[in-house]
Amino acid sequence: MSFVDLDASLKDWPYHPDRISVRKIRTEQGEIKIQQRVELGIMQMEVDGRPDGGRPHDCDTLLDYQQRRMAEYERRNGTVIGFSITPEECRDLREEASLYYRRYVASFVLEEFDRVVRDTGHNLAILDFLRDHADEGEERNRLEAFRPYILMMQARGNAHQAIREGHAESALAHVNRALMSIRAYYDGTDHPELYDECEEVKILEQMRSRIGGQVSVNPVSMMREALKAAIAEERFEEAARLRDELDKLGKQRVSEG
Repeated sequence: MSFVDLDASLKDWPYHPDRISVRKIRTEQGEIKIQQRVELGIMQMEVDGRPDGGRPHDCDTLLDYQQRRMAEYERRNGTVIGFSITPEECRDLREEASLYYRRYVASFVLEEFDRVVRDTGHNLAILDFLRDHADEGEERNRLEAFRPYILMMQARGNAHQAIREGHAESALAHVNRALMSIRAYYDGTDHPELYDECEEVKILEQMRSRIGGQVSVNPVSMMREALKAAIAEERFEEAARLRDELDKLGKQRVSEG
């Protein structure tokens, strides 16, 4: 094993506490890596796969491993009822989520929005898995407070990607869908009124205003697009809410006509 003094690299790339400093580099082997300057050095991540390059239990990710375990349980028992993961396994999934969080923030700074969408999707899947299968109630909710933030980052990634491709209406639909998902999150808590104080909501509303200035939006077509996406992604509760909103808009137009 060889050891390298990073002093020269750190001096060439000073740390700034007021901003996130990231870059992409090519290794001597020709591989692309993401680097982030942190207070005590440089953190390096893989571009694809697990950010740390690991393959837990010979699977792409720890979530993938646990999902395979659950599928095998269902194959043997005919149901997933009774399948659960231990507090230690929950902790390991939380640590994996932390790795993906670092990378999707770095990807957002690098404006690689497709990777932001990919990695936020992974972390939302971890939250869902913990919520549904953690053995202890406390473990189910440890990461739930981060759901609005992850939803916001995913919406920003989707919206920026759509704008880049010239689809402002689609961008607006992504933002509105995230706002509805965050509202649904708060409606499921003991304090639904906190939705109006949520910083993620404020950021998305500001983004919606900026995008809205670029397009003349038909609310019905926008909701239909959001409904189509919700059904495709099997977010059936959200799809039901969107159908209700479409019905209300339809009845409102009939009464106005």
